[in-house]
Amino acid sequence: MKGNILVITGGLSGIGKGTALELAKENLTIIILDVQDKKAPDVIKQVELLGSECKYFHCDLTKRQEVDRGFEQIGKQYGRVDYAFNNAGRGILSKPFAKVNDSEIDSLIDLDIKAVMYCMINELKFMTEQHFGRIVNTTSGAGLVAGKGMALYSACKHAVVGLTKAAALDYAKKEITINAVAPGTIATELILPYKETAPEEFKKWEDSNPIGRLGKPAEIGHAVKFFFEDGSEFVNGVILPVDSGCVAGNF
Repeated sequence: MKGNILVITGGLSGIGKGTALELAKENLTIIILDVQDKKAPDVIKQVELLGSECKYFHCDLTKRQEVDRGFEQIGKQYGRVDYAFNNAGRGILSKPFAKVNDSEIDSLIDLDIKAVMYCMINELKFMTEQHFGRIVNTTSGAGLVAGKGMALYSACKHAVVGLTKAAALDYAKKEITINAVAPGTIATELILPYKETAPEEFKKWEDSNPIGRLGKPAEIGHAVKFFFEDGSEFVNGVILPVDSGCVAGNF
């Protein structure tokens, strides 16, 4: 992987940051697209201490023009995109679907679906031209099985699963693979505050992972790294649960 270009969306916190730090050991150039500007200097420093170059571009992934502009900058500075981890996303607390409001619908569709599409369109332009590429998307266990109170989130993550599989077939003969990770509940900055503000919900999240604890961001990063390795070129259109066995069956 040495010297290759990796783009991570939402790489300044949570799973994105954990993956950036996991892959920083591979001596890559890691480009982070995010909006959390204040977090950038610390993450850049951590990545560089582990051995990779790191660059941050402010980019609202829900706006097509900003995504296009971000990849245009990447093209001007680096000329290629070898690996991409389309990770940025959000969710809401569980509720019956009829209680979901328009703002929540728009918010999740914009970031969890449309932003992934915007990024993939740009990534695939680079990858088809260079005849090589590895894309990993973040879906969820909710993208593989349904859950009570999770209709909106589950619909969005199912969309990412369908997008990943279909696009993988489109580009299979172009030396490009497209796969996805489906994390269980992971200990991120978005999730941890709920231990105090919604303790019952938080306990459900812990219990949903058969191992009995929240996952670690680095554990997702390790799975993402697998898809980027040279030996994984025959792995394509795969949705890999990283959840200690949650979607394997819970009866």
